[in-house]
Amino acid sequence: MVIIIGGGIAGASIAYYLSKAGVKDITLIEKENLLGTGATQYCSGGVRHQFSTAINIKFSVEAFKDLVEFDMDYKKLGYLILDTESDSMPRVKLQNSLGVPTEYLRPEEIKKRFPYINVEGVKSGSFYKEDGIADPGKLMEIYEKGARGQGSGVRFLMGTKVEKLLAEEVRGKGLRVRGVKTNKGEIAADTVILAAGVGSQELGKTIGLDIKFNHIRKYVFVIDGFDFDFPLTIEIPKNWYIKKEGRDCLIGMSGKDEKIDFEKQEESLAETIEASILRFPLTEKCGVRKALSTMSDETPDKHAIIDNSIPGLIIATGFSGHGFMHSPVTGRIVTSLVKGEKPVIDVGELRLERKAIKEVISI
Repeated sequence: MVIIIGGGIAGASIAYYLSKAGVKDITLIEKENLLGTGATQYCSGGVRHQFSTAINIKFSVEAFKDLVEFDMDYKKLGYLILDTESDSMPRVKLQNSLGVPTEYLRPEEIKKRFPYINVEGVKSGSFYKEDGIADPGKLMEIYEKGARGQGSGVRFLMGTKVEKLLAEEVRGKGLRVRGVKTNKGEIAADTVILAAGVGSQELGKTIGLDIKFNHIRKYVFVIDGFDFDFPLTIEIPKNWYIKKEGRDCLIGMSGKDEKIDFEKQEESLAETIEASILRFPLTEKCGVRKALSTMSDETPDKHAIIDNSIPGLIIATGFSGHGFMHSPVTGRIVTSLVKGEKPVIDVGELRLERKAIKEVISI
């Protein structure tokens, strides 16, 4: 028996790839009545190769091999990343060395190619035309249909809350996870996969694990759109972004550390609008249609946690806003770990106890 805790994009992907690999007797447990009702439903839908660490770039390269095969309304609008403090060249060289032909752009080149961008204060930038946007809902539907398909071996327990992980001390071997306790009873398992996003932290505590998350709430604002296409644009280190969303646009910035939910929504809106008008002056005339918000499973170094060091437990959480775009390779890696096979990417540096590997591009 394999138990997956969490029905977001990561958990659904893991169920899909486990089933595709012929693994039987899988149970996915989700506390809500529908899949994808947490951070997944507020995902911006961006898919990119442009990261600042090798492990994240490798994840994107592998993920794209599957993403391009899925019918998820993928639009290759590109990603434009603007640096206001550092030179983009080291990042571009790293991406190029890993097979991603990102372009390095000087401010005057940015202005020539993207005249609606204000390059004041921009030191340099990067652009990759194969990056773009896709529909998270469609990818979730693909995962769910595949996992629910005839003979898939996946059982879904919806509206079921996991209250704690069940573990025991094995003489001479330490802790071993043996199942979960839910609000409907205990379930034994050979392998438990903890993919519960922000909920992973509290569940980890039930067996003494310290899964570090920042208490970050991300705000996304829907504004009036434009009648032309443009790349998803990010400014770093501010981590402001704008993205075309049908006839509208989404704008947002790095999340806010909150002690009380929604206490910084007005502050976030003001900062995001100011940053938008500065960098994309056309937004000054746009009305705000609505605000969206979700808690982010953001780790201190903005990298996922994938760890199977405790027998009976695989942790797959903390994707820090990259869960959607990296979900195919996450599903494949976790499937390999369940089957005792070598993953397509060595995830040793993503273990729970690790040295920080700071990612600077995070939205």
